[in-house]
Amino acid sequence: MRAVLVSPPRAGARLGERERPERPEGWARVAVQEVGVCGTDRDIAAGKYGRAPDGRTDLVLGHENVGRVVEPAESGGSAGKGELVVASVRRGCGSCRMCLGDRSDLCETGRFRERGISGLDGYWTEEYVERPEYLHRIPPGLAGVAVLLEPLTVVEKALRVAREVQSGRLPAGTTPSPLRALVAGSGAVGMLAAGALAARGASVTVVDRHPGETPAAQRIERLGAVHATADALPPVGAGPGYHLILEATGALDLPLTLGRRLAPNGVLVLTGIPPADAPAAPAELGAWARDVVLGNRLVVGSVNAAGVDFEQGIRDLAELEARWAGWLGGLITARRDLAEAPEVLSGRVDGEIKTVLRVRR
Repeated sequence: MRAVLVSPPRAGARLGERERPERPEGWARVAVQEVGVCGTDRDIAAGKYGRAPDGRTDLVLGHENVGRVVEPAESGGSAGKGELVVASVRRGCGSCRMCLGDRSDLCETGRFRERGISGLDGYWTEEYVERPEYLHRIPPGLAGVAVLLEPLTVVEKALRVAREVQSGRLPAGTTPSPLRALVAGSGAVGMLAAGALAARGASVTVVDRHPGETPAAQRIERLGAVHATADALPPVGAGPGYHLILEATGALDLPLTLGRRLAPNGVLVLTGIPPADAPAAPAELGAWARDVVLGNRLVVGSVNAAGVDFEQGIRDLAELEARWAGWLGGLITARRDLAEAPEVLSGRVDGEIKTVLRVRR
């Protein structure tokens, strides 16, 4: 069967062939329908990181996925034949308290494996086999946007972490304030964050580097959110501040610039990953740290997601489709064939939010 292969740390991706995997007892076989392309895939293809399974030199790329069960697991309660599913990505180390408690997204040893990233083959192929507990059923009405679920779960976890931190500080019986939120970045994760926050009734501002009525701005404004560039925001201290800021760019300067706009007790969640060779922190770090301390503000890193985040993501996909029909589908700016993966991985195109590769039509 066809598969997109990489050989980390060597740069380059190629379309090759793999044997159809054997299905262990108790596992399901899934025929892949579509897969999403993200910055992680491009970084692995560029040789920046990634790890092949033990004893091999090549890795099947890809972690964003949606497929259809063709051979169900024998256990009761698993997805049935013909059902749409999205598989999660991380598999725990099996030894730390977090992984043993089904929270591999918080693994403490770092010895986890991730499909299509580190130590386990991914989903850019025609079929895979998987244990049923890692498969999440997708309602038929979400088939066209289900490939967005995995990146949405990154947002869901970030929002959950922020909510847990802030609600834990509230005195008993206190009603949370209406949420003022700032999202940095209008790529796929930033857009999905704006959508998830808007669905929760938050007041949302999204900042990016592109002024004016861009397609991204129009999508943001359709949600009732505000689009702006960072330098067009009011001066620091001029407004009430944001309860939540979600950074989704990986730009080193933005956490420092935007973090000073947090309201007291606000939370800055970092989901973008700066490059490993990023320069030393600028001089503004001192003022930023002072504001964090004096305002009881929190800075949290968030990566990967737990099963609860996949289930919440499915609910949010349905809510977004119901309230803003077609908005999610507009985030998929291109659909290409799996055979075109090496070309797609070579770089982003203008206006790209999410490119999806079709495995089966």
